[in-house]
Amino acid sequence: MGSRTGLMVWAGLFLVALIGPLVASWVLLDSVFTSPAEEIATTTGLLALSALLLALVMPARLRSLVATLGIEKILRGHRLLALTALGLVLAHVVLVLLTDPRGLTILDLRDTTPAAWAGTLSTLALALGVALGLRRRKRRPRYEGWRLVHIALATIVVVTGFLHVWWLDNLVNHAVFGVWLLVLAVATLVIASRRWVWLPWRAHRRSYVLEEVRPEAGDAVTLVMHAHGHDGRPFAAGQFAWLKIGSSSFVFEEHPFTISSTAEQPHRKTFTIKALGDFSELLRGLRPGRRVFLDGPYGGFTMDGLDRSEGFVLIAGGVGITPMLSMLRTLSDRGDRRHHHLLVGARTVDELMLRAEIDQLRDELDLAVTEVIEAPPDDWPGETGRIDNELLERCLPRHYRHHDYFLCGPPPMVIAVGRQLRDRGIPTRRIHTEQFDVV
Repeated sequence: MGSRTGLMVWAGLFLVALIGPLVASWVLLDSVFTSPAEEIATTTGLLALSALLLALVMPARLRSLVATLGIEKILRGHRLLALTALGLVLAHVVLVLLTDPRGLTILDLRDTTPAAWAGTLSTLALALGVALGLRRRKRRPRYEGWRLVHIALATIVVVTGFLHVWWLDNLVNHAVFGVWLLVLAVATLVIASRRWVWLPWRAHRRSYVLEEVRPEAGDAVTLVMHAHGHDGRPFAAGQFAWLKIGSSSFVFEEHPFTISSTAEQPHRKTFTIKALGDFSELLRGLRPGRRVFLDGPYGGFTMDGLDRSEGFVLIAGGVGITPMLSMLRTLSDRGDRRHHHLLVGARTVDELMLRAEIDQLRDELDLAVTEVIEAPPDDWPGETGRIDNELLERCLPRHYRHHDYFLCGPPPMVIAVGRQLRDRGIPTRRIHTEQFDVV
């Protein structure tokens, strides 16, 4: 499925799921409600439930969806749908309080209905989940703990949301909406079972064994692994996988890392990981022979399908070099003869990663490399500062509008450089981005 076709298909499915209940309530349930306000209250609740389930689908690791949208848009869409759902839920609550003769007594949990209990719990869990998500980047909690709380709250929201609708009876007993809610419930169970049962089971059957654990510059470590009892799962250069370390593929803790090896050897995968948290720091203590599990590949940050491009300009900040290396190693193995340019930014020379591998790729490809240091030593012969318009003016190829651009690194760098490239007249469709820090 092409990216444009895939986008249209997924957009259509999401649109039907989101507004289907709205259209049906207008057409089918006019006779059920005693007032327009009651109808609007019910409609906002149905829309909130649809938005919640779509927010659940976005990060459920559906390969086609991730390949079509990319991980950045997936997570932005997840956040937007969660905020939309919260707004609709709050509107639903206000409208119910205005239309129900019981008024505020509905909120007295000492003496209320099971439906009100479920609705209140779902609303509180959703509000808390959204609040913690919005504060995450500022507070920087431990990823493992935050993820556990986030998933637990999401589970409470969905389960109690369904119970709220079920215990109200008025929609469940309607033939059309009863079927609709049953379909939603079954779809939710299937997606959750796939995510938490089938994917770990598949990772267990296709495990990997560590060959080497190698320290790298910039406080990073490279893990080299080979497929155990299978040929390896094919991937596209630039994609990522979720890595699990433990006795079972069903352990909860897992982390996403970009594959840095060539896509021409799927049985042998390499990850270069910077020590940014407790998990990545512990990787240094792993020993060869250890069994590990991968869930992937995922992602649309890839050069596949760009054979007509005159070449690639790869712009990396810090550990954002890893998908670029996968692309360059794959191009080398394929005997690519186009001209490519790699721009790498780092704060200090010591933070420049995998320079020996890049030098080797210079000999194998028509590759120009520019290294940019923010705080250079006195004897640094290369570029200094940041990747900006002046640097791009000096480094971009002559026919730069016919090249494709891949940007990966910290969000501020990716956003700023992407804007500078668009200002130079490079079409948005030729600018491919991936921000480290979005997952």
